[in-house]
Amino acid sequence: MTRAALELGRFLRPSSVAVVGASERQQRSNNAIGTMMDAGMKLYFVNPNRPEAYGMSTYASIGDIPIPVDAVLSLVGAEAAIGVVTEAASAGAGGVAVIAGGFAESGAEGVELQHRLLEAAGVMPVLGPNCNGFVRPSIGARLSGTPRWPFPGGFIGVVTHSGAMLGPVGIAAAERAVGVSSFISTGNEMLIDMADCIDFLAEDDETTCIALLVETIRSPERFFRAVDHATARNKPIVVVKLGRSARGSEIASSHTGALAGEAWVYDMAFRQHGMTVASDVIDLLDRVTLCAQIPSARWSAMNGVAIATLSGGFSALASDVCAQEGIELPALSEVSDAINAIIPGRTTINPLDMTGFAMGRNEVVRGIVGTLARADHIDAVLLHWPLIDEGEESAESFAAAAVEASSAGGKPVVLWSIDDGRVGSWAAGLISQGVGVSRGLRATIRGLRTMGDFVAYRIARAKMSAPESVAVIARPVAKVVHTPAGPMLPFETVMSLLTDSGIPVAAFTIIEEGATVPSELRFSAPYVVKLADVPHRTDIGAVRFGVSPADLAEAVAAMRALAIENGSPGRVVVQRQVVVEGEAFLGIKSKSDLGPLVLFGVGGVFIEILGRVAGGLAPLDSADAHLILGSMDDTGVFDGARGKRRWDRNELESLLIATGRLAAASDEWMVSLDVNPLALTTEGFVALDGLCFVRED
Repeated sequence: MTRAALELGRFLRPSSVAVVGASERQQRSNNAIGTMMDAGMKLYFVNPNRPEAYGMSTYASIGDIPIPVDAVLSLVGAEAAIGVVTEAASAGAGGVAVIAGGFAESGAEGVELQHRLLEAAGVMPVLGPNCNGFVRPSIGARLSGTPRWPFPGGFIGVVTHSGAMLGPVGIAAAERAVGVSSFISTGNEMLIDMADCIDFLAEDDETTCIALLVETIRSPERFFRAVDHATARNKPIVVVKLGRSARGSEIASSHTGALAGEAWVYDMAFRQHGMTVASDVIDLLDRVTLCAQIPSARWSAMNGVAIATLSGGFSALASDVCAQEGIELPALSEVSDAINAIIPGRTTINPLDMTGFAMGRNEVVRGIVGTLARADHIDAVLLHWPLIDEGEESAESFAAAAVEASSAGGKPVVLWSIDDGRVGSWAAGLISQGVGVSRGLRATIRGLRTMGDFVAYRIARAKMSAPESVAVIARPVAKVVHTPAGPMLPFETVMSLLTDSGIPVAAFTIIEEGATVPSELRFSAPYVVKLADVPHRTDIGAVRFGVSPADLAEAVAAMRALAIENGSPGRVVVQRQVVVEGEAFLGIKSKSDLGPLVLFGVGGVFIEILGRVAGGLAPLDSADAHLILGSMDDTGVFDGARGKRRWDRNELESLLIATGRLAAASDEWMVSLDVNPLALTTEGFVALDGLCFVRED
């Protein structure tokens, strides 16, 4: 069991709570204490200025409380909170939620205050400061000053950097008839961070899935280790990245030198670790709802979904949305005879329009849903009916059919509405029997995608090899070339680095400044002639193709003249010109919010034109490489263009893994690396060019 699971359990599942600064005059105090008093929690109020609060005697300090409490809610200001934490640690409390701001987020003086707070805590868990505490609905623990919004109990563990998000998430959960196991606001993350909370929820029996609202990740390695822990415990994670910017690329010193918007890096890393990315709070709850309702034993990869409605219009719309969201609707030919025995003459198309014939005929609905649920090629069944309170009476046959089919087939059966109205209270009975209920067509499909993608990720990850351990490598011993774009390694050093890393390179020779052009080369013509140590050669015309042996000396002279004109080194590369059947791009960006990245895209100038880049955090394992290539499937590049041969995905996966090892091993000195193009030739993929920027000495 992890450190967080061992130490945070007492604090985040408290049986006794002390509230410091308890006062009926303070609204935050009323919000927290009112809920906990209603739940009958064991409460102790600390307020040296008032002998009584909420009809109970107060204590002058935490040390005066007769027992070491499990949790402390500090509602006092920043300076006073340091004393609260000191007292709590001395009294053996399980932890403190510090609501006050004015710490590291507020400037130099606040940084000093937070340092003092950290010293006061010692090894005792502290949530915050500058947070909104936490809520554990199932036991009535509300160590938070947030207004008394609905916080329904359930199975979703919610962790947010932004404390203000607790209320909207609670409201959205109530609208969907789902509940939350824990709401946790981490604030400044002085001690308890999001990784700790994920580890806690991974081991929490009341939590089946996790929802995150992320501002930034302060310790990426710990964060993703915790995510992997939750995945191993079969708990899917859906995440919203707050503070997003537009996805795109800014081509600066190199193609991988600067990505506009770290949000894309977060999205890429989240997906690499099997997380589902949501766009906002509404999307977050939509995507996690079905995982919170349907027993995990019934989850599947969603390779085939069947939908039954009472309207051709509903069926057509469902088909469109499934296509847009990537959900497969297989043909129903295997069960067409059984369906026609129930509804004679019905065309068995998926989605299936049962027509008004099914209205009021329980045996028809039960027969259709049961038939679909028993089909081997169907992983889930969706049955349409309005979920509002007013829909309860007329939903009887649909509800009964869903419960029966779900229990018998062991598959997800979902009753869904095409509208996004509030889910009626009657739906709780269905959920308790393992049936999913979901408002809104697209929301329902996205909920299934979350479930299916998570199951598929776990299956794929189990089959793939883990990344090999990576030893740090020193920067190659070579004279750095200083350019306006930054210091870079010489061409031949980069190509040697690639070769040593397992990335094939095209044959070449270097002609030094002032050296005589050789009469013979070790490779055949035609040649490519280019300046050796210039970034983006094509921009200044520093590349010439199809050079014959007779024209080699003239081509080299032209390059040297161009170097003088541009103030660039006059070293020239002569390379064997290969027949190119496709161009890919491999890149490394050594520094991001989350660590070194490996990037992949369509090569040549198309990396800039298309702006399509996929990638993952280094090092990569085979599952990561497979995922990266899969994210580019829609471009069609792997099929070969205009009759040219298909790209070898296995070879590309190996090259991605090799690049990942290099990225992890060179993180201390490399800024970025471009392998562009990585050419598809008759001999496989070969690097024709390499550009590597390094840090200043």
